[in-house]
Amino acid sequence: MKKYLSLRTLAALALLTGSQVALAGTVVTLGDQDFADGDTPTTGAFLSAGAGEPAPFNGVFVGSDSGSNFSTSWTFSYSAIADTITGGSLKFGIYDHESAASGNQVASFTVNGVDFTGALNTLFESHGGTSREDNVYTLTLPSSTFAGLASGTVNVSLALTGPGLGLFGETPFNGAALDFSTLDIATAVPEPLTSTLLLLGVPAVLAAARRKMV
Repeated sequence: MKKYLSLRTLAALALLTGSQVALAGTVVTLGDQDFADGDTPTTGAFLSAGAGEPAPFNGVFVGSDSGSNFSTSWTFSYSAIADTITGGSLKFGIYDHESAASGNQVASFTVNGVDFTGALNTLFESHGGTSREDNVYTLTLPSSTFAGLASGTVNVSLALTGPGLGLFGETPFNGAALDFSTLDIATAVPEPLTSTLLLLGVPAVLAAARRKMV
């Protein structure tokens, strides 16, 4: 009985060893993060810092508080992911988006067509958003986005709405500018070293145990 239990224990340990995983991931950043959350650079400083970076992270304002609302999109492209995706997040810095004005300033926000307008409005209202303030927001992506993340192409679309904030109070429109954006995807893959040990070591251990039983 003791020998039988030893073999069964070895087999269970082998299965447990084979199930170990290593964490990996894909991180893609568009534009450089020129300012930290809460920084209040002048408009000129913001424009200069982003000059030469890829649009729409090149310091250029989209829309204006007096004429039209901010509306733009950006796309992450990377190698398709075959491993199991365990999580993801989208982070971006935005300047002068003025979420401190009354109401909600996010008109629409989608990630590969999945609507996160309400979630981003909640983040915008959580902090920041004064005039000429740069803020960094991070959205945790749910499992409903994982198939899109695995494809290697993620399109993000963001549109704002007024009111904005001007020198003399609230404005009818809301322009803004983007600093950077980062897509972070976590995956789980089999641990190569553990798999090798399982293939080479466990059969030898089991064979030795059987020989002792004879």
